[in-house]
Amino acid sequence: MKLDHIMFVANDLHAGIKHVQDLSGISATGGGSHPAGGTRNALMSFGDAQYLEIIAPDPAQTIDGTLGDELRMAEQPFIRTWAAATKDFEPVVAAAAAAGYQHQIVAMSRTRPDGIELAWRLLFVTHHPFGLSLPFFIDWQDSPHPADDAPAGCGLKKFTVSLPEPDALRTFCDAIGLEVHIETGGARMQAIIDSPRGEITLS
Repeated sequence: MKLDHIMFVANDLHAGIKHVQDLSGISATGGGSHPAGGTRNALMSFGDAQYLEIIAPDPAQTIDGTLGDELRMAEQPFIRTWAAATKDFEPVVAAAAAAGYQHQIVAMSRTRPDGIELAWRLLFVTHHPFGLSLPFFIDWQDSPHPADDAPAGCGLKKFTVSLPEPDALRTFCDAIGLEVHIETGGARMQAIIDSPRGEITLS
């Protein structure tokens, strides 16, 4: 089990794309809207079935009460959370139950600009103390992976999760076989990326 994608938030999609392009030299391309989610995204591939998702409010949707409603308040682009890829939710469900946490499974879909529909399932571990430092889990089922045809040219060198007291998160990730760098420090997430313009950092 490994990182699938990083959710990088902006209050406007075009501004988020420009922010990443100015740093990296690569322009993410539109991935589509999330129906009823109030958001739309643009993607940039890291290769190896991993990618950066730039996500922002979708002006074509009613966003009150949706994730898009939260994202429009972002004062500057930042890493909100991350997703881990798995084909089997059961180990995560079992580890969550053993730790006294709960979970929720949600089915989602979106249609790409080329008309291809993607459908996937998400598992959210809930009632835990880690906030957004703990990823949500994604099963792409039979859909093509978004990293396969998103703009390439960048590689994910290192992704780090920092918490003041990281031991419990480290124990949980070890229990499910999730590979991630976890450090002691202020609560944040950081991605170090190799790009055509050199090494860049998103946090």
